[in-house]
Amino acid sequence: MKKIILALLLLLPLTAAAQTKDDDMQKYLAGAVPVNAEGFVYFEKTFDVPGKSRAELYSALKNYVEKEVVGGSDHLEKSRITEADSASGTLAASIEEWLYFAKRAWVTHRTIFYYQLVCQVEDGRFTVSLRNLRYHYVENDTPGVENLYRAEDWITDEEALNKQKTKLTRIAGKFRRFTIDRKDALFQGAARAVGLE
Repeated sequence: MKKIILALLLLLPLTAAAQTKDDDMQKYLAGAVPVNAEGFVYFEKTFDVPGKSRAELYSALKNYVEKEVVGGSDHLEKSRITEADSASGTLAASIEEWLYFAKRAWVTHRTIFYYQLVCQVEDGRFTVSLRNLRYHYVENDTPGVENLYRAEDWITDEEALNKQKTKLTRIAGKFRRFTIDRKDALFQGAARAVGLE
């Protein structure tokens, strides 16, 4: 009897770990990649920042976008701010960066990720959006084996999930998962920049 109880106790952490992994995967499944009325992938989040003016928020977000996104460690040469209008509170950047699927000593698996990051700022709040997502994928970094993908044709529910919408597909699902993770990092970075986290 003691052996059975001990065996059950030893299995509990494994069960908890499996449950946590399943819970983590839920954020990538059905509905995780929104598509707007025109049919384009469009991520957006609004943050309330009580007590901060548009000028304060705009300045903090511009600093974040310039240093952490446009000048980030994985950025490529075409990354730039395309609109910076403090009067209207609009800040936009076109980004070209590496999106890494694996980055280890002997293995580098990545794609070039293009997107537009837009912040619309007003007193006490701002909205950040990610749109016009595209990928330039060079298979195994081998010239001549490359593909260009639009997010709409690659990471939507129809393209990146199985028929039951319960699992990510092998290849498109990988792009979906890493895109969602990058979006989360960008949005969290914007929140930190204005003192929310």
